[in-house]
Amino acid sequence: RILSKVLDSYSDMQAKVRSATLNDPWSPSGAAMNELLKLHITRKHCFIEIMEMIDKRLNDHDKNWRHV
Repeated sequence: RILSKVLDSYSDMQAKVRSATLNDPWSPSGAAMNELLKLHITRKHCFIEIMEMIDKRLNDHDKNWRHV
């Protein structure tokens, strides 16, 4: 429930990137990654949103090191 509240403050695309880059010790599902790829290809304008969120996640540190 907490995750859904956090994701409400992000766009749909940003929420999908955040879900794919959680702190979980396992990688995201192939289906989730495929969905991001399809959205990126079909909605070219989402590239900036995706890259901004990836950049934010790449710069996480301390307890959030698993984001990348």
